[in-house]
This record gives sequence, structure tokens and C-alpha cells, in this order.
Amino acid sequence: MIEQVGKAAYNLGFTPGLNPAQWAALRYFDEATTERRTVTGFAQFQGTTKGTASQTVAALVRKGYLRRVGDKQDRRVHRLVLTDESQALLRGDPLQKLGQALESLTQEERWALAVSMEKVLRQLIHI
Repeated sequence: MIEQVGKAAYNLGFTPGLNPAQWAALRYFDEATTERRTVTGFAQFQGTTKGTASQTVAALVRKGYLRRVGDKQDRRVHRLVLTDESQALLRGDPLQKLGQALESLTQEERWALAVSMEKVLRQLIHI
């Protein structure tokens, strides 16, 4: 069941012009603090290499969804900022369907699901 929910949620990320990794990046840069809006911050959050994160970011910059802005304190650092186009895109984020499905659960069901998923995750990563 977890695999099917995961696949269904993942498939929501395949929309014209964006793949799931690019959607994840847009969501990250939408919610990250200013200091964490870097390729390195995104790579750490995703648990991936800086090179992989850099490719995703470069594609979003080329498509006009992210813009690089130099840091005023450290000229080596570039912050990534959402463009108006990406903000409009995020308003129609396909993952909202998953949120709506979860909202159909009662508060008690959501709590039980959250507790259960945390237990599964802890077992998988041996916390």
C-alpha cells in the first residue's frame, strides 16, 4: 500500500515541462529560509549530491523558474529565488491532490497515520 501511494504521489510530479525532482526543488526554494536557498542547501535537504542538485537547479534557471542572486556578504554564494512564473506554477502544484486526500481523513486518522509513518521511517533508518 505504501508503495502504491508513493508511486501515485510521485506520478503527480510528471507534468508538462517539469519532472518530480524539479517540483521538489521549487517546493524547497518556496519554503526554505533565505540562508538555505542555495544548491548546497537543496542537496542536503534532498540527501543527494551537489552535482545532481546543481543539474536540477540549472534546468529550472534555464526554464525561467529560478533566478540566481549574488550574496552581498559572500560573493562566492548565490541564493536562488523563485520567479513570478514559478510562484504561479506552485499555486497549481499537483501534489496538492495528496494534501486534499489527506484532508479527507479525520483528525484522529491523520494522527494515527503520522505516528505510524514515523515508526516505519525510524525502523528503516535505524534511529
